[in-house]
Amino acid sequence: MATKEKLLRLTLMQYKNPSLSDEEFQKHWSEHHAPMASGWLARNGIIGYTQYHTPPEKRNLASSLAETVGATVAPFDAYIEFMVHNVEDLWKATSDPEYPVKMQPDEQYMFDHGKMQVTVGWVEVYVQDGKVVNIVDGKSAFTQ
Repeated sequence: MATKEKLLRLTLMQYKNPSLSDEEFQKHWSEHHAPMASGWLARNGIIGYTQYHTPPEKRNLASSLAETVGATVAPFDAYIEFMVHNVEDLWKATSDPEYPVKMQPDEQYMFDHGKMQVTVGWVEVYVQDGKVVNIVDGKSAFTQ
């Protein structure tokens, strides 16, 4: 069996622009930015784009769990996840003429970029829709 492709996941951990309320930020990100970004990203070869909304009332639900295991709750307002074959795919998207005209100004409106953090890695899914996946003969399908 061939090893499964390990697509890269680039995660941007963002704080909202402090001039926006939590409600204004969440609404704009979902209702304005997502429709605008989706076509641009797909056209430029991005495999996946996910918005992970973490307004204070939701992320604080993890406080008890975090305290129990000796952790802290991550303070970010938003996580953006891109699935790509390689990092150059995202660079290609930012080279698109639409980026500086439409995307970048909207990002500057929404986010406090000076505080953004980034991660890059790959995803191995082993439980999906409540079922075990990608385990073949007791081994990970990603390493076979």
